[in-house]
Amino acid sequence: MDISFLLSCLPDSDLRYVAFVIVACKLVTVCVPAPADTSRWLPLYRLVNAVALNIGWARNRFDPSSAEPEKKR
Repeated sequence: MDISFLLSCLPDSDLRYVAFVIVACKLVTVCVPAPADTSRWLPLYRLVNAVALNIGWARNRFDPSSAEPEKKR
């Protein structure tokens, strides 16, 4: 069972709401940094990532806290 099958089961009138929720969750994952592994918010953040379809190769790979500043030349 994949996502396209699940979406095809929904009435056409509800698809815009599903799309809105997916886009809203994607915006949250872009704007909110990932919590620490010991944070109580981590399960919620993982749920939002799953709803935003950030799975597999589409997940956020950039961790700003571990990025090194660019060296001046």
